[in-house]
Amino acid sequence: MGLFSKSKKEREKEYMNKLDVPSCLKEDFKLIIDDVFTIIGVGTVVTGNIITGMCRKEEKAYIYKANGDVLETVITTIDPQTKERKPNGCGYKTEHVGLGLRGIAKEELDKGDKVIVKNANLYCM
Repeated sequence: MGLFSKSKKEREKEYMNKLDVPSCLKEDFKLIIDDVFTIIGVGTVVTGNIITGMCRKEEKAYIYKANGDVLETVITTIDPQTKERKPNGCGYKTEHVGLGLRGIAKEELDKGDKVIVKNANLYCM
């Protein structure tokens, strides 16, 4: 136990229980893009809140644009914007994350585009 509160391990366990991982496994992953930028060494990165499901590194994803176009990509990195848990290569429903995307230029993406992964259903903890 920590000096004044729960230990880091206890806080992480509580956080993962709040995420309801089993329900995430039953849904397709969906993220609405808030921002797009480029990071040297990573490439194109999108940020946003995960609406449903979960995603993993190296999964094939599809970007549905407002004009009806669909772009195919691969998720190369996942950076959860929380200190409540250790990074494990996954992003879960309700988390705010940054996703590195392979083969997509920053100019191809806009705020409001949707990143979708079909049948993201492997347990990752």
